[in-house]
Amino acid sequence: MSRVAVAIIGAGPYGLSLAAHLSARKLESRIFGHPMRFWSDIAEAGGERYLKSFCFGTNLSTPAPGYSFADYNEPRGLETFEPCSIANFTEYGRWFQQHNVPWVEPVEVENVDRQGDGFVISLSDGERFVADRVVVATGLSGFAYVPPVLASLPPDLAVHTSGVKSFAAFTGRDVAVIGAGQSALEAAALLGEAGARPQLLVRESSVRWHDRSSLEPSLWERLRWPISGLGRGLKAKALTQFPGAMHRVPAKWRTQFVNDHLPAEGAWWLRPRVETRLPIHLGVAVVNAREVSGRVALELRFASDAGERRLVVDHVIAGSGYDIDVANLTFISEHLRCAIQRLGRAPKLNASFEASVSGLHFVGPSSAMSFGPLFRFVIGAEYSARVVSGCLSARAGLLAGHQWGYWRPARASPHSDLQRPHRIATLVG
Repeated sequence: MSRVAVAIIGAGPYGLSLAAHLSARKLESRIFGHPMRFWSDIAEAGGERYLKSFCFGTNLSTPAPGYSFADYNEPRGLETFEPCSIANFTEYGRWFQQHNVPWVEPVEVENVDRQGDGFVISLSDGERFVADRVVVATGLSGFAYVPPVLASLPPDLAVHTSGVKSFAAFTGRDVAVIGAGQSALEAAALLGEAGARPQLLVRESSVRWHDRSSLEPSLWERLRWPISGLGRGLKAKALTQFPGAMHRVPAKWRTQFVNDHLPAEGAWWLRPRVETRLPIHLGVAVVNAREVSGRVALELRFASDAGERRLVVDHVIAGSGYDIDVANLTFISEHLRCAIQRLGRAPKLNASFEASVSGLHFVGPSSAMSFGPLFRFVIGAEYSARVVSGCLSARAGLLAGHQWGYWRPARASPHSDLQRPHRIATLVG
């Protein structure tokens, strides 16, 4: 079988950024997946869909200048602050890929297993090869969380927001949307605009909305609520300025912070498309769901009273977020998955984004429990790409030195890199 230094699984923002940085370091790699597929699937479901992050905070990363999201948008007369459409972001990612990572292989990785000091990888086209190191950069794919109360419903009656193929397919249908975050609120708006009859079920007592950011904030606003690629506020600013700092925080505190940071809320441009446009039920929990004559009967419990009410709809859409669970990475062999130490259900990673299985790295949302909430978003791609590419090229250089009978100093150490301030030229979020 052939052998390669690095195999990258996933061709989204994190995978493409890492491949670009590895190429700049002259380290051989192969990258697999359909470029920006997760984002294109969301855009193709239809309707006006926008990123919640700022344009300047949603960049893919390469050492070469001229490839930020704003670099793509500005000459095309597109939005360079907010809101930026998801369809446009998808096209930007493909443009980035064509110019920086044209060697992407649009095939699926079916299996990864340990073989000696490397990994044997099987592809959907039948090829098998060995990689010295593997980087999992699959983003949120495979991690959609559907509440257990909906688990018994057939997929044509209950779906996660990320699984909606076409909002137009719900035209004329009664749909219950569960959740109060961006994806749930956006789904409810798009359903209504497509001619469906959505109802929003919210566990909290209110829906949170963030305000529009000013392009010319006052001095007080700049001090109290500074704008960064992760959003507004001092916490967001600190997280973007020191992207590796959270890894040094004790795991118990860090995981709690990751879970609590950025509560469910909607973007300012969604508010007029939701409020007064559709029924919103607050303080309600779904306690049971079952199929009745091809429809869904939901048993609801309201915080305002002790009784339960019944709601019958044609479909249910869950805007319930994502749950990073190593067990869902079924392309990794079972015994290899079992060897990965966890923080909750997510992989536990060292300062080089490496799991307890030597040579296996995770970047993107899978790394958030180890590195903080910054890495749930595109904004973490630059730091991840620099650290992981530095680590892999350093180890490859050391190995080459031993093979030829001499030692070569590494060009970059991920540990020394973590100990000095980081320049995030164009922050991603």
